[in-house]
Amino acid sequence: MNISEAKQVRIVDFLRQLGYKPKFEKYGQYWYLSPFRTEKTASFKVNDRLNEWYDFGIATGGDLVELGKHLYQTEDISEVLSHIERHSRNPAVARVGISTADAPPAESLMRNVAVVALRHHALLSYLRSRHVDTDVGRWFCREVHYELRKRHYYAIAFENMSGGYEVRNSYYKGCIIKKDISLIKHRQEQMQQHICVFEGFMDFLSYLTFMRQEENGICIKSPSDYLVMNSVSNLKTTLVHLECYPHIHCYLDNDLAGQKTVETIAGLYESRVCDESFRYSEYKDLNDCIRGKKR
Repeated sequence: MNISEAKQVRIVDFLRQLGYKPKFEKYGQYWYLSPFRTEKTASFKVNDRLNEWYDFGIATGGDLVELGKHLYQTEDISEVLSHIERHSRNPAVARVGISTADAPPAESLMRNVAVVALRHHALLSYLRSRHVDTDVGRWFCREVHYELRKRHYYAIAFENMSGGYEVRNSYYKGCIIKKDISLIKHRQEQMQQHICVFEGFMDFLSYLTFMRQEENGICIKSPSDYLVMNSVSNLKTTLVHLECYPHIHCYLDNDLAGQKTVETIAGLYESRVCDESFRYSEYKDLNDCIRGKKR
């Protein structure tokens, strides 16, 4: 068995062969008690569609080969592949539809990418439809134009720390160049005592819109820096940047992934962490809150 073949083994079936059964499944996400430690609440997630895993307790994840490294506590790929092959011989262990012939991601096919100031009326209209203040959008976002399969497209662009952009419009959500967190300082030359953490940039823009509306029930009163994860898969990078802040305010989604992310942050930084999701407990996230879209 080679690495490519190992990555095609369905993780859910592989774990079942090892005796690990999910505590529950929702929307193709299988949640387990972590196979790496003893715990009472499931914090290990498998995305069955992508055939990838993520452990919120250690803030890391990946494909089956990476899982094997952790399970068998070795960096020896040959040993990992040997274990995977032995446990995947059972016919009950399925192979997923991954091949080198799969279509490349749309981002790799983009041509003539240009990033300019945010001013397109359709994009500003999209922000208004999400109840985000357009002045806030203009200040923190840009506008990206690109060609894809000989057609021209445009979208809102939110820069991350690697010089990449989270990209979104009414029909598309993705990332250009490289995925990373975004860190926005209240004052460029000075770190604040407080930092607010958001999963996506639309929640961050919603928070700033709430601030302009002087919505004290949502916003903290102290000056704050802001960290946008741009994906819970960036948790490990997030933890590094939170280390120097005395007060960490988590404005994450009111779902299991958001809850586990907060628990992981609090597990490391303890009393410095405040879970602010109670402020919008009737809503999935901050943007749903500002739109009045209850769960």
